[in-house]
Amino acid sequence: MPAEKSAQARRLLNKAKSSLELAGARLSDKHLKLAVTGLSKSGKTAFITSLLNQLLESNGEATLPFLSVVREQRIIGVKRAVQEDLTTKRFAYEDALRDLAKEPAQWPQSTSGISQVRLIIRYHKKRGLSKLLMADAQLILDITDYPGEWLLDLPLLSMSYAQWCEQCQREMLSPKRQVLAQALMEKIAALDINAPADEVVMQTLAGEYAQYLHACQQAGFQLLQPGRFLLPGELHDAPVLHFFPLSDAQLNHYISHRQQSVAGSYLDLLERRFTEYKKKVVAPFYEQHFKRFDRQIILVDCLSALNFGAHSFADLQLALTWIMRSFNYGKSSIVQRLFNPKIDKLVFAASKADHIGADQQINLVKLLDSLLHEARQQLQFAGVVTESTAIAAIRATKNASAEVNGERVQVVQGRNLQGESVTLFPGDVPSHCPQDRFWQEQGFDFPQFSPPPLHNKHVIEHIRMDQIIEFILADKLQ
Repeated sequence: MPAEKSAQARRLLNKAKSSLELAGARLSDKHLKLAVTGLSKSGKTAFITSLLNQLLESNGEATLPFLSVVREQRIIGVKRAVQEDLTTKRFAYEDALRDLAKEPAQWPQSTSGISQVRLIIRYHKKRGLSKLLMADAQLILDITDYPGEWLLDLPLLSMSYAQWCEQCQREMLSPKRQVLAQALMEKIAALDINAPADEVVMQTLAGEYAQYLHACQQAGFQLLQPGRFLLPGELHDAPVLHFFPLSDAQLNHYISHRQQSVAGSYLDLLERRFTEYKKKVVAPFYEQHFKRFDRQIILVDCLSALNFGAHSFADLQLALTWIMRSFNYGKSSIVQRLFNPKIDKLVFAASKADHIGADQQINLVKLLDSLLHEARQQLQFAGVVTESTAIAAIRATKNASAEVNGERVQVVQGRNLQGESVTLFPGDVPSHCPQDRFWQEQGFDFPQFSPPPLHNKHVIEHIRMDQIIEFILADKLQ
């Protein structure tokens, strides 16, 4: 018994020591929490894989000419460390490298739940009294990865069930979604919402609503809620996911009569489960993972939205605006870093820049800026430093030139998803948010490529990952 008490005391002492060290790191500005944000298929997993790879290989074979701490030969080393939250899955970096090393190479598996990774970066100090007091210093970098599908649930926290139903109806009545939703809404409309609820019927209709959301995703729509219907994670088949929106007629009757739902009725269960979903799923997710970030990278897949058409591009713009409303932006003081941190630096990164010609990447950045114009003005007013760029976290193509219709144009060479070698001219990228005429005349196709195999290499080839790392970390590595 004394031995057990002694062991328990040591564990508590070590835990307290670790907490004090982290608090000290945050107060000394040497602990950074980074959010990598983006909707589904924007390339978050590939980005974090490449980010880790570039940093872990930064004093070796990595090509990082724009990263000052490397250029000035001040980097000592980078290693992975035990993460702070031991109940959260470890980011599967080794699995991603194995996928890239296969023949043919495969893209790393997309995020299916929350994961985290912690790096410790050791470097030589550049200036100041601290350089005289210590030979080197270190920065703790925490990175959190989570499904993009869950991001858009955060605005639900301020909605009632009726408001959510109104939003769903506006979306379902749009021309392209109406076709996808018609069969489901006919079934919901036939339901007597004041009748005693049948759990099997609730589960069946909720499942069909989830199928509708998946169909919308396949059609290029971005603004899809609830996110757990698309990627339920540990909540698969849980009753908290067994709800759906009312039909237009049901909603109008409900709102106009301001009626109280009958206990145990379909309406009663729908309201309560929507409330429970916000309380038990969305709110804890926000509290645990979204209120303590210092810096953020938002990945945006503009090219896929252009491929799908006007509806996808408009949905992407609205979805990004919703996402940014959920984060805490502004200048961060030393005290705020410990008790109420705010995001003070933000990168907007247009992903998959290797899928277009090198001469079109400037247009891609301009298009991204046009997409985010209003939201970016609000961020700058709050004192947030922002940057826009076009990147390829894992470069899958090479640039070349070819003659098309008598003109010399930039083309890309790579392997398609079937492993076949291809040379393509994907088309010109618009430099601003397209107008109606553009969608009628557009003649481009931004394809999907397979990643190049790593084979025996240790470093992932990229486009502008060093510039992103410099923007996010340089002021902390002085």
